[in-house]
Amino acid sequence: FTEIVLTLWDFVVEDWVRKPLGGVYPGERVMHGVMGIVYGAMLASIVPTLRTWWYRPSEITLSPPIVGEGLRLIMVGMALGVFLSGIRDLLAAAELRGSGWPWRRH
Repeated sequence: FTEIVLTLWDFVVEDWVRKPLGGVYPGERVMHGVMGIVYGAMLASIVPTLRTWWYRPSEITLSPPIVGEGLRLIMVGMALGVFLSGIRDLLAAAELRGSGWPWRRH
């Protein structure tokens, strides 16, 4: 249901935004409809499988990683960098003073 509402709202927004640019191409509007139908069909086909999985035991087991300690530390460092970058982007989006570094507003 949500996908249908979002697709229909997308049609409305595209009409508003693209009107000065000549409008929306008819093929694009058809493609959005087809994408909504295909996505809905995919969700409908996966529901029986998800229902089966829901009632089965998880069978999740803890197993030691097969990668070396060095690679694991590198990946943790990279994840920390991505996290900090996301925090900086969040603060810059909130337009807090000093959070736009290294870019400056004109």
